[in-house]
Amino acid sequence: MREKETVLRLNNFSLTYKTQKGPLQAVRNVSFELKEGETLAIVGESGCGKSSLARGILRLFPRNLEKVSGEIYMDGQEVLSMKEEDFRKNVRWTKISMVFQGAMNSLNPILKTIQQISEPLIIHMGMDKISAYNRAKELLSLVGIPESFAERYPFELSGGMKQRVVIAMALVTHPKVVILDEPTSALDVITQANIMNLLKLLKKELNLSYIFITHDIATASELADNIAVMYAGEIVEISPSEVFYSKPAHGYTMMLLDSVPTLKTTKKLKSIPGSPPSLINPPTGCRFHPRCQYVMDICKKKEPPMFQKGENHYAKCYIGESHE
Repeated sequence: MREKETVLRLNNFSLTYKTQKGPLQAVRNVSFELKEGETLAIVGESGCGKSSLARGILRLFPRNLEKVSGEIYMDGQEVLSMKEEDFRKNVRWTKISMVFQGAMNSLNPILKTIQQISEPLIIHMGMDKISAYNRAKELLSLVGIPESFAERYPFELSGGMKQRVVIAMALVTHPKVVILDEPTSALDVITQANIMNLLKLLKKELNLSYIFITHDIATASELADNIAVMYAGEIVEISPSEVFYSKPAHGYTMMLLDSVPTLKTTKKLKSIPGSPPSLINPPTGCRFHPRCQYVMDICKKKEPPMFQKGENHYAKCYIGESHE
C-alpha cells in the first residue's frame, strides 16, 4: 500500500491585523500537514482564529491586514509568495476551495443556482456556457439535488439544499482540498446528519482532503482523521482523532472534553472558567494558564514548546514533561 502524499503543508503561518488598540495576531506560527484523502478537524472556541486561518490559506485577507508570514505548500509548491493573479488562476478554487459558514450568505439571491455553480468553470477554466451548465447539473446530482432545481433561486431552496449547493460550488473545479468552515452550524440536527453523511460519501468517492473547522467536538469525531486544537491564535495540540478523545495532552483539550456530554459514560460536566485572552496583549507563558486547572509556575513564565507526546501527537503543554 503506497504512502499517502502530503497535499497541503503550513510552516509557521501567521496573520496580524491592524486595530485601533494595536496589532492583533489572529494566527500565530501555525504548522501542520494534510495528506490526500484525509480530514483535519480544527476545533476551538469562537474567536480563537479558526476562520482567520481558513481564509488565510486561500489568501482572502481582510482590509486591515498588517502582516502575513510563513509558508504554504500546495502539492509541494510554495503558494503564499505567489503573485495574486497567479494564485487566483492556479490555486484558489482550482486546487483549494471553501464551503463558507452560512450558506445563504454565500449565495447571490438574484442568480439562479445553475449560474452560481457554473461561474468558476466559465471564469477560471474558460469552459463554454453549455458545458459548464452540464457540469453544474452533474454536481447537483452528486450532492443529492434533482436537476430540476438548477433553475431555482436560493430563496426557493431549504437550508439543507442551500448547503448542498454551496458544497457543489466548492467541488465544481475538482479541487484536492476543501475547507469546510462550520458547514452544519446553521442547520437542524437531522439536516446536519444528512450533510455529514454527504461529506463522508464525497470524501470517499472523490478522494478529497478536508480541513473541517468547527467548535463542536462531537461533530468533529464524525469526519476527522486528525484533530488540531486552536487557542488564542495557536495550535496547542494536534493528534490522530482516536488519541485526541482517549489521551488528551494539553490542559485546554482536557477541559474541553470535560465540558462535552457523552453517550457511553456518565460524568459530571465542567465548564471552563474565564474568557479567551486578548490577542493584542496575550498573557505571558502559556496563553491558557489563567484558565487552566492544571497550571504550574513555569506555565506563567515560559511559553511551552511543542512537545511530542506520542506518534503523530504533539502538544504545547508542560503536563507530563520535565521542566526543571
